[in-house]
Amino acid sequence: MPTHPPFSAPEMRDRLTRIRAAMTTHGHHALITSNPANVRYATGFRGEPHTLLLTQTEAILYTSFRTLPWAEAQTHLLQSEIELSTTPAPLSDIAKKLADQNLIITISVDQTLTHSAFLHLQKQLPTHTLQTSDPIERCRRLKSPAEIDLLIQSQRINESIFTSVIPQITPGMTERTVQGIMLTEIAKRDEVDGYSFAPIVAAAGNAWEIHHLPDDTIIRKNDMLLLDLGVIHQGYASDMTRTLCMGQPTAQMQNIYHTVRHAQEAAIHLMRPGAHTHQIDSAAREIITHAGHGKSFTHGLGHSIGLETHDPGLNLSPFKPNDLLLPGMAFTVEPGIYLPDAFGIRTEDVIIITEDAPKNITTQNKDLLQLNS
Repeated sequence: MPTHPPFSAPEMRDRLTRIRAAMTTHGHHALITSNPANVRYATGFRGEPHTLLLTQTEAILYTSFRTLPWAEAQTHLLQSEIELSTTPAPLSDIAKKLADQNLIITISVDQTLTHSAFLHLQKQLPTHTLQTSDPIERCRRLKSPAEIDLLIQSQRINESIFTSVIPQITPGMTERTVQGIMLTEIAKRDEVDGYSFAPIVAAAGNAWEIHHLPDDTIIRKNDMLLLDLGVIHQGYASDMTRTLCMGQPTAQMQNIYHTVRHAQEAAIHLMRPGAHTHQIDSAAREIITHAGHGKSFTHGLGHSIGLETHDPGLNLSPFKPNDLLLPGMAFTVEPGIYLPDAFGIRTEDVIIITEDAPKNITTQNKDLLQLNS
């Protein structure tokens, strides 16, 4: 992993400007975050500990004396904008800096805080108003060209790993064995920070469990096998699902496979600026429902992806807010049909919203692959 963030100084400064503008829009005078992805996005720092205080005039990154050299290197593009502090009590220092007996300010804090952590912050900052909000997450929704390049690189690496795994799978292996092969291939890559989620391997009816944890189920001849894999490269996630057949697929398997693929293609076609997330989900869901499998497609069509595999607050789902698609957004598109005690099929690609047509950055073949046939 490179020492310095792969972004320009103007881009990093622009991030702080946009975050501060979002704070102003929501009436927040200060922001405190210890969310690793948010701190990395705003400063470039990816070490621990990490607490960021951001106001309209200051940016202070709290870390420790042990990680100070890394913090200096990783935030060097913002050295004139960010102060580094190694105080052992960040919250006490923040309270002193924000202290003003004549002014009650509103402070934005992480939405992911536990109740006890929120109460602890309130105790440290008793004269101010704390609000859980997402100004950094909202800025993270729109990826810059440099971020999109990293998403593409991450996806290429992920596909290369997938390609290396496929020839090693044979009937008689367990799901856990195949997961082990995936993890071994990931570990071989120096350019990989780690996996973006524990690889999913689901044979036959186990795919009914959407995020199945691989177990000692034996993969049999003619089973459908669902593989879901993602890695992190320079902080950015990839995510891809393919479903294979370990032999000869039945007519039912082929029909459902083509239904899922058709649903995905219909949704991707609509992913342009001005469309809404519910509209995209509906396009795929209607095709699956019309084929008689609507009840088995119980999850959302996709999610935002970036510094986290599930970047927060933006989803292609009827169960989430109906957001407007804008250029720079990045989504997974992953429709699925799952038959209990039989098999499940899901296909997943990563799509970038551009000014013109949707850009599918996943190049892995989507034809139904037949192994050992």
